[in-house]
Amino acid sequence: MYKIAVIAGGDSGEYEVSLKTGDNIFNQLDKTLFEPYLIHFKGTDWHYKAADGRIFQIDKNDFSLTIDDQKIVFDLAFIAIHGTPGENGKLQSYFEMIGQKYAGCTSFPSALTFNKFYCNLAVAQLGVPIAPSLHFYAGDPMDIERIEEVCGYPCFVKSCNSGSSVGVTKVHVREELTRAFEEALKYDNQLIVEKMIHGRELACGVTTAYGGVQMLAITEIIAHNEFYDYDAKYTDVGHSLVTPAEIAPDMQKLVKQYAELVFRQLDCKGIVRVDFILDEEAKTPYFLEVNTIPGQTVLSIIPSQVKSQGLDVKQFYTKLVMEALS
Repeated sequence: MYKIAVIAGGDSGEYEVSLKTGDNIFNQLDKTLFEPYLIHFKGTDWHYKAADGRIFQIDKNDFSLTIDDQKIVFDLAFIAIHGTPGENGKLQSYFEMIGQKYAGCTSFPSALTFNKFYCNLAVAQLGVPIAPSLHFYAGDPMDIERIEEVCGYPCFVKSCNSGSSVGVTKVHVREELTRAFEEALKYDNQLIVEKMIHGRELACGVTTAYGGVQMLAITEIIAHNEFYDYDAKYTDVGHSLVTPAEIAPDMQKLVKQYAELVFRQLDCKGIVRVDFILDEEAKTPYFLEVNTIPGQTVLSIIPSQVKSQGLDVKQFYTKLVMEALS
């Protein structure tokens, strides 16, 4: 049996969500094929908690685990950390240096896609529409006139390096900008101000689990809050998911075309979610972001898309693991 380290936790505002994703992936792994270990990360504390409650630390020299004098070397690491250090390329770089196999995107595309501003620059070069935006570092003067000229109101102020809508504020008037900047800079030293595109939020899963690049269903996300914020994402009353999304066939084709282009050109692997805002009046899907480790809790989008495709969720994770092991 293959020994699989399912890694959850991390050091970002998405810590609690990551624990739920890790639990769900752990539960979905086929125990007749895999021997999974749920590994908890928090800062420099990387540990495994045995069934009897004992705690065993990971040896960071080779990412191994020793339990009762028996050394366990993992065949594969399955990263379920949203945010740092799991989604921004740091953990991937560590695994690449020590020669540990892992599932999902490699270090460079992970780092690139995690930064909203620099990811936008790369995606725009592919010809995929993006919303007008401005980039600021901590300490930069807040150029209100420029923000109003490029982005207008309402606009979104977002931390560049965070996910799950952590550090995101919808700004309606000039007076709200200062607080929005302060909120975003709690989580990162840079932020992006982005023009709000009025439309329908769509998410398209893309995977290499079945050989080649395969598109999953498109999901429409209907937030019950003002926008698809943290609470909307991770409470069962905060949003509705419509899978497959009820959009015109030509638009469905275009969204999948853009999602596949982004996936291929940014060298993604495993399971990735590419998000868009569909401006139906302009008949244009605007790129929002790439999630290289998308939420995979029981409430998350990817499991709903897998089921919508008529695929078995347990078999899907088997495919992901076997692809990464090959």
